[in-house]
Amino acid sequence: MKVTVLGSQGAIPKVGLFSTSLLLNVCNSNILIDCCEGVQHQLRKNKIKFSKIEIILISHAHGDHYFGLIGLISTLSLLKRDKKLTVFCPLSVFKIIQAHLKYSKMSLSYQLDLKVLNNDSKINIFNNIHFSIDAFPLKHSIYTNGFLIREKEKKRKLILKKALDKNINKIYFNKLTKRENVINDKGVEINYLDVTKEGDRPKSFAYCSDTAYFEELIKNIQGVDLLYCETTFLKKDKDKASLTLHSTTIDAARLAKKGKVKQLLIGHFSSRYDDYNDFISEVVTIFKNVVISEEGKKIEV
Repeated sequence: MKVTVLGSQGAIPKVGLFSTSLLLNVCNSNILIDCCEGVQHQLRKNKIKFSKIEIILISHAHGDHYFGLIGLISTLSLLKRDKKLTVFCPLSVFKIIQAHLKYSKMSLSYQLDLKVLNNDSKINIFNNIHFSIDAFPLKHSIYTNGFLIREKEKKRKLILKKALDKNINKIYFNKLTKRENVINDKGVEINYLDVTKEGDRPKSFAYCSDTAYFEELIKNIQGVDLLYCETTFLKKDKDKASLTLHSTTIDAARLAKKGKVKQLLIGHFSSRYDDYNDFISEVVTIFKNVVISEEGKKIEV
């Protein structure tokens, strides 16, 4: 599981800096989380193939989180994409995309599967054999979701020498890693626990875009390996954060600490600030393991 930062800023980008957008690679699947203006440039710059994006998650209908979406949808068709693209988004964004497709008379080369989010509590929105995605409500000026992506339990690892010593045919090795007992060449049942060990621990990532701090949020991000939480404002501007339903450095740090997360990634910085070291300095007074969003930064979860 790896995160690539495509954009670090809030609603107003700066020269060379982009509004919030992340690319999450999980189990070799690429998930684009929010889709900033200029996202195609950032994908190219970071050598991420457009064709490899399978899922797009849009948190809410403020432009800095989806203005790049229609352009990307169009480009994928120009590139003759032929596999399905799934987009999870609020109803408002769904209607905007539908209107654009209608009035531009755009005929796509691929299936665009638009999934409307209208949940008022945490729900599962995607599942496959490798990972799951949950959406949960945030506290912002319009309907907004956070997202939780969790890997499924990994296969166990075969201890080859033990398997061979117990006369197990190699055609059964895969079954053993799937926690199934097998019969060896001598007709004896072998317990998978005797010849395997625990696989890699499943990883998890939570994304909280624009939101005010609220206690209920803690349970939705509890114990994740990496939490992205916006820090639009420094603590001196907490009144502005309260007015606009955004988070400060202290809000994000409290959330990470109370949620017992392993690492915190901060971003969505207001354009009023120039020294982003101030953000780190404030967060570490409460939560030490913090990383700052920077365009092109890659974080192994």
